[in-house]
Amino acid sequence: MIILHVSDPHCATGVLRRILGEASYDLVAATGDYECLDTAEALLGAGGRVVAVTGNMDTPAIRRRLQEAGVLVEGRVATVSGLSVAGVGGLDPAGTMARLGGSAEVLLSHHPPRGVLDLTLLGVHAGLDELVEVASRLGARLHLFGHIHESPGFRVEWGRLHVNPGPALEGRYAVIDYPRGVVSLGRVRV
Repeated sequence: MIILHVSDPHCATGVLRRILGEASYDLVAATGDYECLDTAEALLGAGGRVVAVTGNMDTPAIRRRLQEAGVLVEGRVATVSGLSVAGVGGLDPAGTMARLGGSAEVLLSHHPPRGVLDLTLLGVHAGLDELVEVASRLGARLHLFGHIHESPGFRVEWGRLHVNPGPALEGRYAVIDYPRGVVSLGRVRV
């Protein structure tokens, strides 16, 4: 399965549409900070299945729209095209982590786990310790997140592949061939 991972478009609706139009994928995994309702709507117009969580900059209206569209996976495990996906939202990370049970191959969260692709420009690791435990409890093999714009990349830690595509605002995205674990970081012109 080819997963297109986008995060942090921050109202750059046109850029998000370019990413969705240029990349090839079976599933879009979006990890928040759409910030504008039309940006979330652009995500819903993707050619393929979509799963999403909110970011810390999103509004309750964006959360409602994603939920109405059936793509929000916060606080639950969903099966999409045979893949089990769990989500931790950025509006209420503690609440959505507390509701998660069962197992999932893929974890979507807005925030990164502490110590993995979470280094800010100030040299601070800004990830959440609790996400390490949640991903382990779920048995996730792939953890997709954003939030920290300055730490795009991918790496294997604790037996799972972690991917931060960087901000879609800058045209950044990641394509993951799952379960092979092959990651390509891409960028469209902004």
